[in-house]
Amino acid sequence: MYHIISLTFQPCSTILLGVKNEVVIAIFIGCILGLVIAFGIRNANQALKTAQITPAPESNQIQNSDTASDQVTPIPLNKSLLTISSPENNSLVSSEKIEIAGKTEPGMTILFVYEDNENLISSDSQGDFKQEITLVGGQNQINISVFDNNGNETTKTLNLVYSTAEI
Repeated sequence: MYHIISLTFQPCSTILLGVKNEVVIAIFIGCILGLVIAFGIRNANQALKTAQITPAPESNQIQNSDTASDQVTPIPLNKSLLTISSPENNSLVSSEKIEIAGKTEPGMTILFVYEDNENLISSDSQGDFKQEITLVGGQNQINISVFDNNGNETTKTLNLVYSTAEI
């Protein structure tokens, strides 16, 4: 028993006439909206490429009120000095606990950020500081940041390798 199936193809216009008008309008509006968005993105990218970046004025400059001219006088920022006296950077250490010592200005806030923890201390009246930290096996990166009362920050990175292997 054989069945004969015949396929007939309808022209495109006949197929479109079978679609409801709302669907055709929705497709048309979607295409127009897509083109508008694509054109806007292209123009925004071109504008960003051709825009000239001008540096912003220094925020640490104020106008001198004693003179009638338009001169701007810079205010020097207090740079926090940070010196790490021990241990040396890129050292191989055999102890899990290590004391980091250094010097900065008196009364500064010092932040230690390392693998497993972070500590916040203050320097003493001579500017000296000491902090014991616990290392993890292998490479340890310790970020030491000093903050003054104005929020200025100085950061140094100390890299240490902790190994239990005997040398």
